[in-house]
Amino acid sequence: MSWLERSGRVTWRYVADPAELREAAEALGGERLLGLDTETCWDVKTSRMEVSLVQLAPPEGDVLVADVLAAGVEALKPLLESPETKMIAHNARFDEGVLRGAGVLTAGLVDTLRMSRMALTLSSHSLAALAEHLFGLPLDKTFQKSNWRRRPLTRAQIEYAALDARMALLVYDELSRLLAEEGRLELALRVSELAPSEPAEPGKEPRKKRRPAGPEIVLTPDEKRVVKALKQWRLGRANTQRVPAYMICPDRTLEHLARERPETLEALANIYGLGESKVRSFGEDLLRALRESCQP
Repeated sequence: MSWLERSGRVTWRYVADPAELREAAEALGGERLLGLDTETCWDVKTSRMEVSLVQLAPPEGDVLVADVLAAGVEALKPLLESPETKMIAHNARFDEGVLRGAGVLTAGLVDTLRMSRMALTLSSHSLAALAEHLFGLPLDKTFQKSNWRRRPLTRAQIEYAALDARMALLVYDELSRLLAEEGRLELALRVSELAPSEPAEPGKEPRKKRRPAGPEIVLTPDEKRVVKALKQWRLGRANTQRVPAYMICPDRTLEHLARERPETLEALANIYGLGESKVRSFGEDLLRALRESCQP
């Protein structure tokens, strides 16, 4: 079933039929840029995050809200894996990870979180903080942790999902303008574009985390400051547990944290070197230390 719905802030089209989803995805194939966001739910059987919705926002027109729990993700694969269309996402590494887990190998995402850290000095670079700072628009994140497995979804849930994809594209446009004025747009785009996803080895699950490659390992001065602060947190925890610091987590983990800046326990699962046991053991403490280290 699908329908068109108009709201005060964003228009969207919800699609849960495989054939209709294929047509909708093909219609977006000519777009140069698309805002991308995903909503996920926890699969108890596999003990992993599962994609519930994939939202795609073109520069003009309705946001496509694809119910992939109902329709599957196959119809979206040609579009999401095409190098011809750039996918603009906030904290894109999370979306890349959950899509890779669903068998979708994205051809390259542009992360507005990374662009924001290059363009702005803020205490928080969350999508809600950027919407408030750049446009004076408060985003209600109440539905972020709602039940994305239960069907039918409410209209409020669908609108929330659609708005995040639209906002990612609006934020990209505004950050691009600011960085272009400073002559740093080309560098920012190079740093903010994720390398294409890699397929898993035959017979193995897709990898959930990788060390950033290429230009992603080059830390900005602010990121180096965050790493330095996290090393102090790591040393304190290591002393408490009477173990070497590297047994808490390696430097590569701290660098990845400084780059990605996850805000939830679920997002920590995509950070290099943080397995389920470590997230369970000190995830909350680590998130608190990360938030503190990111404050100017």
